[in-house]
Amino acid sequence: MKNFAANRPNTGAGNEEDAVLLRSFLAGNDHAFSSIYNKYADRLFGYGAGLGFEREMLKDAIQDIFYVIYVRKHQLADVGNLKCYLFRMLKNRLLDIYKSTLHNSEEEPSEEMSFTIKTTILDDLIAEEEQVLLQGKIDALLNTLTDRQREAVYLRFMQELEYEEIGHLLKMTPQAVRKLVFRAIKRLRNGNVPFYILLFAI
Repeated sequence: MKNFAANRPNTGAGNEEDAVLLRSFLAGNDHAFSSIYNKYADRLFGYGAGLGFEREMLKDAIQDIFYVIYVRKHQLADVGNLKCYLFRMLKNRLLDIYKSTLHNSEEEPSEEMSFTIKTTILDDLIAEEEQVLLQGKIDALLNTLTDRQREAVYLRFMQELEYEEIGHLLKMTPQAVRKLVFRAIKRLRNGNVPFYILLFAI
């Protein structure tokens, strides 16, 4: 099994690239804005899908946040991490949508939303029937996690956000996020599925 600590995400290069794109966009370069959109639209869609929102609603929400960014780009002048900022904007927008759907309902709106991870096993070395069994086992393992644990694992390993960045999204301290992820990984590892397969399957 691969060493968990040795596979810690490294987002330094991505942050530098984002900083260059952001400076260029703030200077009036629309091509930089298009580059930001093309880089993050699919990632944002994947995150929103995990939160349980339908395709068309997600597309509209992503268009909404990029429209706001474009017409109010001066608000991005102090943004230190573009990726985290975009994820936070989308989650806030989706939370607003979620609350609006409950406007005429007796259900109390919550700051928390469920989070699911769709798994796909893509490995030519594993027979198709074995892939189905393995995928079922992984899905069952992921379902033993809380919504917040699933979201934290997704953000940490699939989106390569740092603990502090995840904390901004989940409104938790970095230390609390670290404990949350550690407990989730421990539970997944106890399921007798190699952790590297879990990462590539999510």
